[in-house]
Amino acid sequence: MDTIKSAKIHQQEAGAKRALYRSLRYSVTVATAFAALVWTIGLGNQAQAGEAIVTLCPSGGTVGGFGGNSSDTTGPLDGTCGPNSAVTISLPASIDYGKLQFDSSTPGYPAAALSGLLGLSANVSFTTGGSDQPYYLLAFTDTSDSLGQGASGDQILMIEFQAALSGNTLAASQSTTQFNLYDNTTGQYLQGGQHVTNSLAGWLTAFPSLGNETLQGVWIGEGLTGGDTGPESLTVNSVTLDYVPEPASLSLFAVALAGVGLIRRKRLH
Repeated sequence: MDTIKSAKIHQQEAGAKRALYRSLRYSVTVATAFAALVWTIGLGNQAQAGEAIVTLCPSGGTVGGFGGNSSDTTGPLDGTCGPNSAVTISLPASIDYGKLQFDSSTPGYPAAALSGLLGLSANVSFTTGGSDQPYYLLAFTDTSDSLGQGASGDQILMIEFQAALSGNTLAASQSTTQFNLYDNTTGQYLQGGQHVTNSLAGWLTAFPSLGNETLQGVWIGEGLTGGDTGPESLTVNSVTLDYVPEPASLSLFAVALAGVGLIRRKRLH
């Protein structure tokens, strides 16, 4: 009897030790995952606060439009980007259209959300027979379909709608530069028409879901004016983006959450 009793006590003690071990292991794992989670959140905040600046080679962009012609020419970035790093787009008339597109196919193009774009600055040379000016276009997709476009997959453009060229600098700011909204898939202006404008920050305030959309492209355009008819020429020597990178810590955040979820599933089984 004593032997059986001792064996039962031993089994109970062993079971208690195993339970304690599992409890400690769970606590340590949860604490580790929680620490990783907290660290991830902190890292994300730091990344959001940190700005980055990148200068793109114009020759790495893609020329588009209609009615004009383009050529690569000698530029100030030849030593970095290679020979003929600048791009010239010439239009016979300003009712024609030319654009230089920078997107994920452009070497060095950054991964950034629409809300992460803080400013743009391009070194350009521009001549025109009228009053036209070059302008920026920001390309993205409104996956929430909140702008009243044809469909959530349509490409949307924020088109700069103000005179922004000063000397040889074409600048844009998140807080002050005015843009309208254009559905580039259906060819329709949104939110009231071409003359309804807001800053990038203003549009993001009006439609918060846009802040998470990827900045798919930064374009520099010329032409498509309604009044001027003279020829014009735009040479882009450099384009600089001031932006906040998309936080790389999101992957670590997901791993931490997955770890906590895995622990909970193990406990349920």
